[in-house]
Amino acid sequence: MGATNPVKERVAGIVLVGGTGSRLFPATRVVNKHLLPVYDRPAIAFSMDVMTECGVDTLVLVCNAPDEEIYQSIPAWLGYADIEIRTVVQKEPNGIAGAITCAREYLEPEGYERIVVALGDTLYVHSSTWAGEILTQAEDTGCSAAVAVIEHPDPKDFGVVESTANGTVISVQEKADVHHNSQVCTGLYSFDGSIWKRLESIVPSRRGELEVTSLLKSYIDDGGLTAVAVPEEAGWFDVGTPDRLVDAAIARRQLLA
Repeated sequence: MGATNPVKERVAGIVLVGGTGSRLFPATRVVNKHLLPVYDRPAIAFSMDVMTECGVDTLVLVCNAPDEEIYQSIPAWLGYADIEIRTVVQKEPNGIAGAITCAREYLEPEGYERIVVALGDTLYVHSSTWAGEILTQAEDTGCSAAVAVIEHPDPKDFGVVESTANGTVISVQEKADVHHNSQVCTGLYSFDGSIWKRLESIVPSRRGELEVTSLLKSYIDDGGLTAVAVPEEAGWFDVGTPDRLVDAAIARRQLLA
């Protein structure tokens, strides 16, 4: 296990490290984008830090087939030997919910009560010490799921989250046509054990993908999704484009200066 588990339930983790990284071509034609450096560390290290803070027992990395061996060897070259790491290949690019489903064969039989999911290209490059709140806030509010959010001045590229004053989420829109400060998803979620049955009911969107927003909406319908505010000092970045990758590296360098 990583850090002390912040809740009483057994926790497993999933980090999504597949995809083509097409917006970062040609660098990502031969190197998976989650292995690219963010100043002094590979991107995957920041997701690993989050999983450590959440005290996961087992971590499943959902990856591309050519990258599976290097992800299996993370303890040898990056550390985190106290976390049991498994890998599974996502055979088709069918969306975030589709990628999460790939981990089902490893985690559902073991009866984990909480599943923490992180997108491998949305990082907290300053600090992830707050990350356990993705579990504790769900527990404290009696919610079945949680989503980490932050205020963003240009939310059109992200999932936009609307919530009440006490954090109860009432709507999530994927890449909404919004042009003012809004709460956006930062790529970190926690779900209860009902996630696997909920994933079965998701149908492809107009983009032909199994969307994570559909999964979140199933929890909203039950009144069971809470929004966890990411502190500004966490240093959140989406590193899916060259400019954002450079911005994250600069922020990391400034932190260490």
